[in-house]
Amino acid sequence: MHEVMGAENAVRELPAAVRRIVEARTGDAVFVIAPDYRVVYWDEKAEEITGLLAGDVLGRRCYEVILGEREGGAPFCTYGCSVMHLARAGRPVSSYDMRITTRAGEKRWVNVSNLSLDSAEGPYLVHLLRDAQERHDTLEMARGLIRISSRKEAAATSCRDVPALTSRQLEVLQLIAAGKTVKEIGAELYLSEATVRNHVSAVLRALDAHSQLEAVAKARELGLLSR
Repeated sequence: MHEVMGAENAVRELPAAVRRIVEARTGDAVFVIAPDYRVVYWDEKAEEITGLLAGDVLGRRCYEVILGEREGGAPFCTYGCSVMHLARAGRPVSSYDMRITTRAGEKRWVNVSNLSLDSAEGPYLVHLLRDAQERHDTLEMARGLIRISSRKEAAATSCRDVPALTSRQLEVLQLIAAGKTVKEIGAELYLSEATVRNHVSAVLRALDAHSQLEAVAKARELGLLSR
C-alpha cells in the first residue's frame, strides 16, 4: 500500500504534460527522467523488465540505475548522454537498442523510444521500454551461422587452391626442391630423362609456374613441401 501511495505521489509531482503521457495506456514499460537526470517515474512494467523496484530507483540518477551499454560493452547511459543532449537542443531522439543490467545481474537487450517534454527546468524524458532480447538472440545466432559458413567456404576454397599432384609428380617435385637435376632424378627414380621432363612439365602446369624455382616456392606456400 505504501508503495502504491509513493507511486501516486510521484505522478502528482510531475509536470502536467508529463503526467498526461504516463497516465496514457501503453503496453511498454515507462520511466521518466527529469532535467537533472533524476528518475521521477518508474512503472510496474519497468520493474518487471529490469527487476528494479520503483522505491529503489526514484530520486536516483538514471545513469547510476539503468547502466545501459552499447553493443561491444561501451557505456550508453552517462552524465551528458546523447539523448539528453538532443532533447536540450530541441531535436528528436530516434529509438535505439541498449543492453541493461537487471537486478539479478543479467545482461538484457531492450529497445527504447523517447518523448521529450519541455518545462521551465529543462526537458523531461519519457522513456518507453520494451524487451528486445529475443531479437538480439536471433541476430547473434544468424551471425554465428554466417561465421561457420564463412569458415567452411574458406576451407573449401583453400582445398580447391591446392593442385592435385600424383604421387610420382610429388616425388619429382621433392627432388627438384632438393636441387636434383633431371638426370639425377631419372637415376634415383629409375625413369628416363624424357619421362622426368614430362613430369616436370606437368608439375609446372599444375602450379601455374614458369620455372622450377617458382614451382618450388609455390609448392612451399601451399604446404606441398616442408619449408
